[in-house]
Amino acid sequence: MQTPQKPIAPVAKIMLDIRQNGWITVSIGGYGIVAQALVGRHHRKVNESQGIALEFTHRVVQAIGFSSSPHHPSTPPLRVDIADALIDEPKLVILQCTTWQMMTEQIEICSVGANSVLVFEGETTREVIVPQTVNELLRRQGKAPSWKRGNIITHALGSRSNEKSCRVEEVQVARIPVSPGTTIAVIEERFLVDDFLERALPASALSSFIESWNPPGRPIRTSVILSF
Repeated sequence: MQTPQKPIAPVAKIMLDIRQNGWITVSIGGYGIVAQALVGRHHRKVNESQGIALEFTHRVVQAIGFSSSPHHPSTPPLRVDIADALIDEPKLVILQCTTWQMMTEQIEICSVGANSVLVFEGETTREVIVPQTVNELLRRQGKAPSWKRGNIITHALGSRSNEKSCRVEEVQVARIPVSPGTTIAVIEERFLVDDFLERALPASALSSFIESWNPPGRPIRTSVILSF
């Protein structure tokens, strides 16, 4: 009798910039999330944005990773529902995040906000999720990206009473078949992604490249690397 194969699970390497407020990351087995809350008022409580992001992260991981159901919950509606239930200041608080969860021989990535997602398979590199930012809109219009304001997000999770909040169909979803050797990178800073892709480096160089990337005035390196 054949022994059942163990499901493939990623090894996660997480890099967070402590100078940049609000990012929370959790990785548990085949489930994980990187999230940030943005609070739009001058007088904020100490660590308020981190607290909101942490509560959102806890609820998402609990719903996805610790569900008693044998079926995987649908992640895009789940995240929209949790953000709506959590946020009590609809005009002032929004969230951006990227989640991942293992399924049978594939991983589901869902994203709202500034993160890019790259997939490395052998010598092939693909971008499966693009950032929802001002710069991405400028690129589609054939215009030069903005170094200062380009990372402003155009889509975010929030209260349903805020008409600008992301709808379920606006959540980006990628389902990626995985095998030993597959690498997936979630990267916040688009200029870092462009710099890496321009150099056509392999996945093995990604971690050291991110750690050493330090252009003047913009050392933003918040990233998660999932290796299989």
